[in-house]
Amino acid sequence: MAADACVRRHKHEHGLCRTGEPMNFLFRYLCVAVCATVLSSRWCGCAETQLPNAPSLSEVVFIGLRPAKELNQASYPKEGLPCLRNYLATIAQFPHLWTFDPPSNPEKALLVRRRNLSEQMAAILGQNVRKEAEAFANAVPLMAEWEGISEGPVSEANFADNWLKKHSGTAIAPFLILFKAHRLRAGYEAARAKHEKDLWPILAKRYREALDEARLSTNPLISCIADDLESQAFVYLDGQGRP
Repeated sequence: MAADACVRRHKHEHGLCRTGEPMNFLFRYLCVAVCATVLSSRWCGCAETQLPNAPSLSEVVFIGLRPAKELNQASYPKEGLPCLRNYLATIAQFPHLWTFDPPSNPEKALLVRRRNLSEQMAAILGQNVRKEAEAFANAVPLMAEWEGISEGPVSEANFADNWLKKHSGTAIAPFLILFKAHRLRAGYEAARAKHEKDLWPILAKRYREALDEARLSTNPLISCIADDLESQAFVYLDGQGRP
């Protein structure tokens, strides 16, 4: 059975790759990477593995586990191509974002994601934000797994919100607003999946507010990546609809 067959609903949720069980996107990607290198690895229970479908731009930017070289211009939605091409041209001076070795375990994955987060900010907003970008990336409470619940992504969104409040006028604000929108979208999908009827409407409202603010950004990459985020059928759990 291929790795894709181990996954049913989770796009960015992870667990061990075992036949018939849903698997988190992070662990799914790590499972594929490990099995491709060590075919006898017991960590991946799938007999055969293959990389997931080509990622979206918003996945590359905000999840940080897949390099930009995996973005497929040939199959990308036509309306998103200008943004994708602009992004690829922008990161030309950031080789780490273009290609990197897949992390071999969850601990290394968190390190990769933190570095990618700071590199994305420096690429999209300019090298002058690198110091604060690194500070934020090292401080935000990224989790190895969200476990299908809203608490993880919402805590990351709240952290970004608090950073914005404590650092008025910060140069990384445009990115943080969009980062917040991504995490609120993931939290919304998890809340819907868990039937948290008192929570998901709040997250939906917060997502729309953050997304609308990002779309008004004067940075063309921020505004078009916001459109890319909104265009995704889901960013975390499938079948929950858009906020």
